[in-house]
Amino acid sequence: MFATGDKTMAIYDYLISYGQFDSLVSFNGQLKDYLNIYANEKNRKLLEMMLEENENLYVYTNFGLKFNMALIANKQIGYKDAKKIDDNSLKVPYIIYWKNEDLQRALVINTNSYIEAKGMFFSLTEVDNYFEDDKNDLIAVYLNQDNRDEVIEVFKEMLNGKHATVSIQRKLDNKYINDVDLMKEQCIKISQDIFEETIETILPLESGERKPYIDKAIARAFILKKALYVRYMSNKHLLNERHFGKVSQQRIFAKSYISEIPIVPYFKLFNM
Repeated sequence: MFATGDKTMAIYDYLISYGQFDSLVSFNGQLKDYLNIYANEKNRKLLEMMLEENENLYVYTNFGLKFNMALIANKQIGYKDAKKIDDNSLKVPYIIYWKNEDLQRALVINTNSYIEAKGMFFSLTEVDNYFEDDKNDLIAVYLNQDNRDEVIEVFKEMLNGKHATVSIQRKLDNKYINDVDLMKEQCIKISQDIFEETIETILPLESGERKPYIDKAIARAFILKKALYVRYMSNKHLLNERHFGKVSQQRIFAKSYISEIPIVPYFKLFNM
């Protein structure tokens, strides 16, 4: 399903332009309606806490992600299998969005890892993608069983508007991915887990039934690579200290750096 508005629309206007719907797979509409329909929503407590802060919230669940593979940065990542997967193979679990006077904001929630949340953010806001012009209007967070309070605090900060979204996101970056070398090691472990879990899932399946699982695994690995690549290339300290101010050298190193994230080839996943 695609929006009817163009990508230059503000983020609330863009998301609402899809129309309100409930397809059982995906929902777009008022958060209070969503909670009334889905009584067993696993993150119900968190969403109810958000509603207590602002009753005029909207939610888009399982928002389909796509990648602009024509981008130079995406070509630099060099993950050719990402060109073979279908759009919307990977979903954003929740986008909470709202408008308040002249402000429109959205909170992108990933439930796998903070690195994947960042990868989603970079993909959603890349050139010619959904929120290219809305980088300063959304924040990406990672939600797990233990950090609900952190997500609520980020949400409250967005609501009160005292701090720029960029500074709020930077604080999360500093907590989760401040050390880019450690981030790489985390990416390696996450990617290993992704493909191990996917192989376990697809082995009992016929080749023709495997594509959705394979596409999702490749999309997750791609956003890991994208998050690490962008994070490395935007690190001025590394540019100056490790690469002596030479961007070309930093770019070459970054490509080699992300190649350490392990993948299982597309064809192999189908044929094993």
